Amino acid sequence: MKIGITGANGFVAWHLRCYLKSLGDVVSELRLADRGTFSAKADLQNFVNGLDFIVHLAGVNRAVDDELMQGNLQPARQLIEALTATGSAACVLYSSTTHAIEPSTVYGQVKQGVSNILRDWADAAGGRFINLIIPHVFGEYGKPFYNSGVATFCHQIVHGESPEVNPNGMLELVHVQDLVEQMLDLCQQGGSGDYRIEGQSISVPDVVKKLESFRDDYLQKRQFPDLSDAFTRKLFNTFRSYIDYPDRECATVQHTDNRGWLVETVKTGSGGQCFVSSTHPGIMRGNHFHRRKVERFFVLQGKAEIKLRKLFGSEVISYRLDGDKPGFVDIPTLHTHNITNIGDNELITLFWADEFYDPEKPDTFFEEVE
Repeated sequence: MKIGITGANGFVAWHLRCYLKSLGDVVSELRLADRGTFSAKADLQNFVNGLDFIVHLAGVNRAVDDELMQGNLQPARQLIEALTATGSAACVLYSSTTHAIEPSTVYGQVKQGVSNILRDWADAAGGRFINLIIPHVFGEYGKPFYNSGVATFCHQIVHGESPEVNPNGMLELVHVQDLVEQMLDLCQQGGSGDYRIEGQSISVPDVVKKLESFRDDYLQKRQFPDLSDAFTRKLFNTFRSYIDYPDRECATVQHTDNRGWLVETVKTGSGGQCFVSSTHPGIMRGNHFHRRKVERFFVLQGKAEIKLRKLFGSEVISYRLDGDKPGFVDIPTLHTHNITNIGDNELITLFWADEFYDPEKPDTFFEEVE
């Protein structure tokens, strides 16, 4: 299966790449097109030539009216020119919006216009066209003040700001990892036409209230909220993705008396699974990432180095923990990570995850940190 993604540097495209990486060798070739690709006809033709599926995400979300029109219609027309020039009959999936159903804004009108011209191409060329009608998308690492209101709220609340809240506002939310799964499913199922993604309806005040409760519980009280509800966990993972890397490492209080010592390791409203491991000096564990799992590494004895790298990035974040001053790091989703014993003695680490390990659905995908 050969897949191409336009708008490759965008929020949804990055999450789609993460999902495809978790599938292993299902995708035989993945091609990415950014603005540079669209600036040269030959490059764009090379991009589309021979692809089975094209997920068209290129476009502009926020701009003045003329830029919205130009920034969405022009890439679609250029894509059609390249498809026509190469004789392609690939399946093209377009990320449209609920605003295009009965458009009352320029943004909705232009998204509807792009859908129409792609549909016309498919009818004429014998290709497949999937018009994916998407509500409000949220998820980890979205750009505040651009990708979504949820991204803006998370950024503001994590950094001690007070968001402006429309008391009558309503949102229909779909998590971006759920969205990209449905994108690939639709491409593989063989259908065409309009498909409406269903999200979860929630008021803007309720979203902000949930995010503020995460701040109070997680950042101030250092305890996990109840994550037994899937939507709450997705919102929580989104919230904690806005925490700055230096703030992910936390020291804790070690209580000592004549019996020994005690530290509180995990406080949570929804259970989960704890386990303890020993690691010999010089040995590394991990080198994998998770799409959904909430996970804590707590060093109880010895010296450890924990390393993180965001998928497709090059920056490696390093934390050094010492059991003499017990502390922990919570692992963000879609970051490959490992832990190494850098001391001379045995390393004792407590690991906690918010869900029981399921060998049929382990949510664990191997990827070297370095």
